[in-house]
Amino acid sequence: MARFLFFDDKLMNILLQEEKPSGGAAVQAYGWIRGLSAIGQEVHVITNTTHKESVKEDCKDIKLVPLYDRKKGVRWLRWAYYRFPYIYRKVKQVKPDYLYQGIPGWTSFLLALICRQLNIKYVLRISSDVVLDDNFYYKNPSKVQMLFQRAGLRLSYCILCQNEHQLSIIKKAFPNKLAVKITNPIIIESAQNATIQERQYIAWLGTFRYPKNLKLLYEIASTLRHEQFIVAGAETTKVDEETGLYLPKLRELPNVKFIGFLSRQDVLPYLAKAKFLLNTSRYEGFSNTFLEAMSVGTPILSSDNVNPDGILTNHKLGIVYSSPEGLLTQYATITPATYQAMSENASAYVLEHHNYKALAKSLLLFLNSN
Repeated sequence: MARFLFFDDKLMNILLQEEKPSGGAAVQAYGWIRGLSAIGQEVHVITNTTHKESVKEDCKDIKLVPLYDRKKGVRWLRWAYYRFPYIYRKVKQVKPDYLYQGIPGWTSFLLALICRQLNIKYVLRISSDVVLDDNFYYKNPSKVQMLFQRAGLRLSYCILCQNEHQLSIIKKAFPNKLAVKITNPIIIESAQNATIQERQYIAWLGTFRYPKNLKLLYEIASTLRHEQFIVAGAETTKVDEETGLYLPKLRELPNVKFIGFLSRQDVLPYLAKAKFLLNTSRYEGFSNTFLEAMSVGTPILSSDNVNPDGILTNHKLGIVYSSPEGLLTQYATITPATYQAMSENASAYVLEHHNYKALAKSLLLFLNSN
């Protein structure tokens, strides 16, 4: 039995009975945690435990390690005299075989140093294509931050990629680094389908920020005026200029309805009643919302920016569009028979390729074999 320690300050948001918004990296880490636990591995999570709410019943077996107090210490100096020593002590107490971090950043260098010192294998997951591809950056991190992030990647034991694009970049940048493409897990035992007649709207699910491209969502909703759009999500604390411009515009459209943040237990029922899941993101790695939609037989509408390894087109899981007008043209060709085929393909694909227990076994086999 191996011991894993997951490092993610947002993971607690998923574990609470009264869930709070969390990013895709935390959702993905939760899938790995549940999968590894299910196959008999010991799992610890170092995360923000300051919330007063209760943890979900099925999450009480997860061993929680308190993260540092975010308010403690003098800014810029606290990493040196408080946070770094604190993390070192906590990691040393758990003494895992593997430490997993789902979002590479400048702190990856610090975690890599701790793991080297304690003889722990540091596993880095590439959370999104934006981490590796400079063309995607809309708010460029400083050169110092990039330098530390790259050092963390270099010092890691291995790098887990979500798609072939990420793996090719890693192989080129770090030719001797242990790296593998392994798809995202989702907790699902069986998939369920509904016919197109039982589905009522086009779903959009995410956080309201620049990478999710609310401008494109507005353009598509304006083009497909005959369709109802139900938008689920939450605003971030700091809204960028473009998002701030298009949120009010979207709220004014008669065919768009906002329903707010959804907990994990509410996501699947919401997607099960949708004709399609619409993705408008400027970039992703492998969207967890794809898996959630496919698990209830809901096909996907996505731009050609987000079609990881071509799965949507290769496996006929939905429609890939290049513009709102192009989407309108393709949308008009859908028949009940073609829709039913896409729905069944989606259900079959997610069951075959994204089962959380099977992927946890594959991950463990990869780590043990190297």
